[in-house]
Amino acid sequence: MNFDEKLTGAYVLLLFLPENQTIEVGKLGTFDFPAGWYTYVGSAFGSGGLLGRIKHHLQPAQKPHWHIDYLRRQAVLKEVWLSPDTERREHDWVDLMIDVPGAVALIEGFGASDSVHETHLYYFDVRPSLEDFVVGVRARFPHTNVLRAFAEA
Repeated sequence: MNFDEKLTGAYVLLLFLPENQTIEVGKLGTFDFPAGWYTYVGSAFGSGGLLGRIKHHLQPAQKPHWHIDYLRRQAVLKEVWLSPDTERREHDWVDLMIDVPGAVALIEGFGASDSVHETHLYYFDVRPSLEDFVVGVRARFPHTNVLRAFAEA
């Protein structure tokens, strides 16, 4: 697959927060984040596409732009799963993430400024199986290609 700036689509970040943290999330407010695992569902349909968005998330942001940037400054990025697609499936992915065993919505409005969902961030006290999540995506959208684009060694 030729991965270029024109590719758009949805993605999931898997992050690990090693200890409890109180984090200011821009205008959304200040929240207590328990140590554990977090998934964040996002999409990239802007000029930088998926490649630009994933590059942005690989390093903690010096100047946070999105809600996830504030958590990313404290949490370790463990995996990135993505699906190049011209269809906007971010909300479908959130529906599927809610069904992953152990998923807990902690912060209303996180990453969901333009969404019908309560949040796009989910907490897990044990590492979730994103492989199971991907099986759900492929079952619902059989022609969707979901790739693990990054996994910490």
